Amino acid sequence: MDGIELAARFSYITNSLRFCGPEEASYQFVEYIKTKKNPEKIKESLKRFEGLYPYLSAIAEKHNKNFCDYDVVEAYWIGNELLEAFKDDDLIIIIGKLMQRGLPKSIGNELIKNLPNGFVPHHNFNVFYVGVGRTTGSVQTSLQNMDNCRTSWGKVVEVINKHLIVETQQLEKENGKYFLREANKTAVYLKEMLPEISKGNIVALHWGFAPLIIQNCQLDNLKKYTKLVLDVLNKSNSSKHDKI
Repeated sequence: MDGIELAARFSYITNSLRFCGPEEASYQFVEYIKTKKNPEKIKESLKRFEGLYPYLSAIAEKHNKNFCDYDVVEAYWIGNELLEAFKDDDLIIIIGKLMQRGLPKSIGNELIKNLPNGFVPHHNFNVFYVGVGRTTGSVQTSLQNMDNCRTSWGKVVEVINKHLIVETQQLEKENGKYFLREANKTAVYLKEMLPEISKGNIVALHWGFAPLIIQNCQLDNLKKYTKLVLDVLNKSNSSKHDKI
């Protein structure tokens, strides 16, 4: 699998739901996964995803790579060592780019002003701190949508036609802090993406959709960077509460 396909897999569901990107992208993505044809067309469509491209381009520029290199795309959606090079000033630049692509300036400036130390440009930073739906305005920024949008993981316990029953987690918030609680959920998938899905596989999850089976090292990284983002956010929220 190349980076274009990895980006297409994760971006497919939000485009299908008409949350972001050009209308025709989801069809292009499935065709690319099947044929690997017209990669430049797919790259151009990915650039038009309002919240995605500022992150991929920032990770690529930091490491002198292409925004569709596999490790660049993996860093954003799942997490890997490329994220470790980022400092707070880099996150401020990304937020500035998001403001150029739809994030309201009033929100973006407030995010920059209050940015805690220690975040990295992972998808879950965008979900939890920038705020799901804030760049495009396509969905409400709510706890349920944060849970839906974050990159999560689940173990397949049953395959029923085009649905998967997965052991996963539910995002909860209590006393100003976010945490993950074990839960079973139903996810959908496409045969074109997961032709040999079976019980016991670990899948990534995005908006109730399973775009790919992940390996143990990817699972470890996804857990690591999800925890990092939540820890920074919760520490910041605790500090704000202490000042009140």
